[in-house]
Amino acid sequence: MLKKQNVALYLIFNFLTFGIYGFFIWYRWTENVNTLCEGDDKDSANYFLVYILDWFTCGIYTLVWNYQQGERLYQAADKYGVEINQGGLFIVLFRIFFPPIANAFKIVNANKLVDAYNAKLTVEVQE
Repeated sequence: MLKKQNVALYLIFNFLTFGIYGFFIWYRWTENVNTLCEGDDKDSANYFLVYILDWFTCGIYTLVWNYQQGERLYQAADKYGVEINQGGLFIVLFRIFFPPIANAFKIVNANKLVDAYNAKLTVEVQE
């Protein structure tokens, strides 16, 4: 079973730890997305690698990564029968102008899929 992430705790602890807490949240979030979207042949790199590449590309890689992850969640929503209204472009635009809101959308969207994934696992175990 995958664990959901709390948006409010992320925002508070990320602020209080000057972004250090965010590394751990996004690492776990990336692992969850890779599990949720298994089989799409678009596995994301480890989040720490994403962070390093962000530095080398002056932030461009993070925009590309956010677009890719937003699209992966958007496309996986059908597989789980969940509605997600924010695709990759939406996430990137919010990431440019309002990063905390973009991050909140990413967490909320992943949490919707986590609920459906866990429910599917529970049904399979009961059978």
